[in-house]
Amino acid sequence: MGSRSRARRVAAALGFAGLLCAVLGVIMIVMVPSIIKQQVLKNVRIDPSSLSFNMWKEIPVPFYLSVYFFDVVNPNEILQGQKPQVRERGPYVYREFRHKSNVTFNDNDTVSFLEYRSFQFQPDKSRGLESDSIVMPNILVLSAAMMMENGPMSLKLIMTLAFSTLGERAFMNRTVSEIMWGYEDPLIHLVNKYFPNMFPFKGKFGLFAELNNSDSGLFTVFTGVKNFSRIHLVDKWNGVSKVTGIPMNCSVKLQLSLYIKSVKGIGQTGKIEPVILPLMWFGESGAMEGETLQTFYSQLVLMPKVLHYAQYVLLALGCVLLLIPIVYQIRSQEKCYLFWSSSKKGSKDKEAIQAYSESLMTSAPKGTVLQEARL
Repeated sequence: MGSRSRARRVAAALGFAGLLCAVLGVIMIVMVPSIIKQQVLKNVRIDPSSLSFNMWKEIPVPFYLSVYFFDVVNPNEILQGQKPQVRERGPYVYREFRHKSNVTFNDNDTVSFLEYRSFQFQPDKSRGLESDSIVMPNILVLSAAMMMENGPMSLKLIMTLAFSTLGERAFMNRTVSEIMWGYEDPLIHLVNKYFPNMFPFKGKFGLFAELNNSDSGLFTVFTGVKNFSRIHLVDKWNGVSKVTGIPMNCSVKLQLSLYIKSVKGIGQTGKIEPVILPLMWFGESGAMEGETLQTFYSQLVLMPKVLHYAQYVLLALGCVLLLIPIVYQIRSQEKCYLFWSSSKKGSKDKEAIQAYSESLMTSAPKGTVLQEARL
């Protein structure tokens, strides 16, 4: 009796545990999708309490700018009317750092900020140094010549004289660092002196001079706290409203080319045949890695996936455990009678067994005690 009582208690305990698992699994199936959605919304919105706020403010994702230059091999021949020949140089790789300052939360579910960018050269990822010399078209001279193509001849002759006095030529030999971040040019100083607003830049001229250690203007974007469908949408940029789009970091490639040709009256252009000459191309990309990637993966990918599978595992386990007391109860109610018989069962033995079985099926007289046959 003791072993049967223990078995009954164990079966009941397993059944109760199965019921709990099944109920918990059903509850999770109903509620987990909503919990996961709320968790994601909470951690991606622009809010000081969200998981991604510090990453949004101080972007930890390493962005790299890879620059390739087209080095002009035959500048003198081009001035004589021959076809240009160029060779690709690079990549010259720069690590880009971004951070936001003057972060101000507004009452209309928006936040305003300035985003600053800076670049650092990465020699180990580059194929060359910033001190490498590159021969490329003189953008200022050739662009100015194209602007004066339909101008009066007298002005063209004055421009030719000015270029010669300042030592300006159609092609220049500059270092990678100068082309990227700027170089002193007497033509710029001369133009800025007499025509202050002609160029959008002051001092040095470089293809990326305005991007390094500078901000991209005042952004006002929606935080998504009150309305998640508008998260990161731009409300204003530098005070200009109705700006649409989502500011995001993505991989991009772009090539810069310059249309050059001989301009009659400007001697620096020689006999250049009309051609679109490639200057450079660059690609910018970033990839989340290290601790930042692990944090996002754990909170927004791994945890929801574990909860998703756990709900079905609990439901299945609960159903299996619930079957144990049911099966035990069915087996405990069966009455099995074991009879001993010899290995040779004749017709008489069978008749005796049948008669004995029938006697067990009839009601016993009062006071009679039935004995079970035991092995």
